[in-house]
Amino acid sequence: MLKLLDVQNDQYNNLFLEKTKGIMGLLIDFRGNLAKVTFNSESKFNMWNVKTMKELLDFLGDVEKRREIKYVLFNGNNGNFGSGADIRELNVASKDREFASSFFGYMKDIYLKLISLDKITIGAVEGIAYGASLEMLLFLDFVIAHKDSKFAAPGGKIGVFPPALITVGPYIIGFQNVKKMAMLGEEISADQAKTIGLVTEVVENLDQGISYLLGKLSNFAPSSLVLMRKELSRYLVRDMEEAFTNLVIQVGSDDAREGINAFLARVKPSWASVSFSKS
Repeated sequence: MLKLLDVQNDQYNNLFLEKTKGIMGLLIDFRGNLAKVTFNSESKFNMWNVKTMKELLDFLGDVEKRREIKYVLFNGNNGNFGSGADIRELNVASKDREFASSFFGYMKDIYLKLISLDKITIGAVEGIAYGASLEMLLFLDFVIAHKDSKFAAPGGKIGVFPPALITVGPYIIGFQNVKKMAMLGEEISADQAKTIGLVTEVVENLDQGISYLLGKLSNFAPSSLVLMRKELSRYLVRDMEEAFTNLVIQVGSDDAREGINAFLARVKPSWASVSFSKS
């Protein structure tokens, strides 16, 4: 688990811990003008389920009202940032349209709230950032990644496409990079993620990397930073609504049900058996 930051800048030296609150899938710390959210699900891979997403939405609503909070830091417990949507709840969504609408509705609302939030948002990634966890990074202002971290969007392999990656991703990391990640499911390294613009900086020590970033940000007026992120994010939501609507439909398709069941049974779906050979 990432330690609470020991920032060297004088602005942070006298910060005190206001409270630490463990709730289901999240650990939340408020420290001076910094709020820290740690994904901490029952699995070491910090999967996104309905409980965790509702807690995250509640937190974002709460922190939005806290004028003293200028920065929000997201990281994961147990050595991983997160592996995306909980496969067990995707299984339920594949059979229950109402649940699917709620599940993906919460996910979409998180992304939209991150866009509109009047705070500077930072991701601290170690281990893996897959699926919805990776897509969340697209909506953060800065992402600091440990040199050994890995990134992937393999949802298409089970018949579930990544809605934010294919709509917001081209704007952030480029059209061809989105195609590789979404349609090939390729895992990329932290250095590769930095090259395409998904990651801001690759570091050996996350605490030091975040401390350095916060020190740099502290030179700017908070209101100017918020206005800059608002203008930069203006066009991020144009196509996302339709993508999530299509995803609710797709997760109930025969392909998605087969892909999810195959994953749970640890076998390959039927389409994975197709091969190419010269005649």
